[in-house]
Amino acid sequence: MEPNAISQKNEDASFELFRKTKIDAKKHTLYETLIDPRLDNLDFDERFTIFNGWQEDMALKRIAHHQRQGLNGCGVERTIFDPTTGNTKRMINFASNDYLNMTQHPSVINAGIKALQHYGAGAGAACNASGQTKIKSNLEKEISETFETERTLVFNSGYTTNIGVLTALLRSNDVAIVDMYAHSSIMDGVENRNKMLFKHNDMASLESVLRRADRQYANKIVIVDGVYSMDGDIANIPEISALCKKYNALLMVDEAHAFGVIGKNGLGILDHFNMPSETIDILVGTLSKAIGSSGGFVTGKKKIINYLEFASRTYLCTTAPFIASNATALEAIRIIKQDTERRKNLWKNINYFKLKLKQLSLNIGKTESGIFPIILADHNKVLEVTTIMGNNGVQACGIPYPLVPRKLARIRMTVTSEMTLDQLNKGYTELYNAIDTYDNSLTGSVVNDDAIQYQQTISKEKQQLISEERQSVLISKKEHTQTVKVERR
Repeated sequence: MEPNAISQKNEDASFELFRKTKIDAKKHTLYETLIDPRLDNLDFDERFTIFNGWQEDMALKRIAHHQRQGLNGCGVERTIFDPTTGNTKRMINFASNDYLNMTQHPSVINAGIKALQHYGAGAGAACNASGQTKIKSNLEKEISETFETERTLVFNSGYTTNIGVLTALLRSNDVAIVDMYAHSSIMDGVENRNKMLFKHNDMASLESVLRRADRQYANKIVIVDGVYSMDGDIANIPEISALCKKYNALLMVDEAHAFGVIGKNGLGILDHFNMPSETIDILVGTLSKAIGSSGGFVTGKKKIINYLEFASRTYLCTTAPFIASNATALEAIRIIKQDTERRKNLWKNINYFKLKLKQLSLNIGKTESGIFPIILADHNKVLEVTTIMGNNGVQACGIPYPLVPRKLARIRMTVTSEMTLDQLNKGYTELYNAIDTYDNSLTGSVVNDDAIQYQQTISKEKQQLISEERQSVLISKKEHTQTVKVERR
């Protein structure tokens, strides 16, 4: 029998065993329970059973962090109810994207209350029917003035903005050229469209792809994040823009994690590089990060936005955004443009927290923002460390495989402007203690590599990964590139 055939037979046997055995949430990931192509051959009920078995085991092992419920909104400190344990705990919030803590700003809240009282609970129809309100038009005008563009459309969310814009633009003779680390909303927007990926923030890779695309397609659009949500690094817009002009490609940038955070005036990616508005053809963003509300937007030249108003189905065929969200976003943008102290305090906190993490010799990648990826390179370690941190009063996001490549599994912590030094110290102290507790818990554990048993102990493979991590938590550029090429779409 050929080696490939043997490997396939072993994989099939393993999958059959997986189907018939109680799901172990520490052994299996979302990939095996939700994404694996072999699930295509199962009926709906079996797929549902497999996924629910995985989710139930997560709750049983108390690693179902996604089930936690906030009892008092998105403050710096939150009261969290965990339905898997029935316990309520006070936690410092290192898990939000509320960089300027605008969700709790009194003026922003009051703007929402007034809008509810004036307009009622909902818009009642799509924007092009009867759902467009004066407050939404004012918000769209404010966004256009902020970015010095001609026209803006506000959507229900940043996710539906990207999907709506990209599906509207891309036709059979067009191609999307996408940074391989771009947000999932961008990846979903180019699904079933012509697309080509380039290595993350790699200009040589981008030019190579542009050169190939130039020979194959009539229209090209390059799509990147301004600040990358999982890594916190910044797109090289000056060089990307130059390459787009060289190869006659449009440039679309997702501003989601940039506005309110980076730039001399806190106005995002163009402000950061001191570049004119025409540098970017299509600027998309969200109202739910630094702005602290909900919704998304696309802004640019009037002829493009006019086209998208009718071509984008996620705008045309859905009820207009929540009116109170329009009002809170409008008020927040105005405050962000006037109140420089919040942003200054945010950057004091970012620089302080980065220094503390580097003192612990943790791998935090190349972050240049309030997003801190603590790369642990181990699925179970991410889940367990996040759990320990939560038990000790720090809420962080565990980001295991397949949300990121397997060797880049991480804890994602974000810093906000209103955090105190004591809260920042608590954050990194509990992170360090949780990692130390997890590593020490492995001493003397019984290893069982018999897959049939599905024991809850750490496998030999995991032990080896942990040993390697203790030697060096830093991932070389070569390893990082190889990992991404193989495992990240």
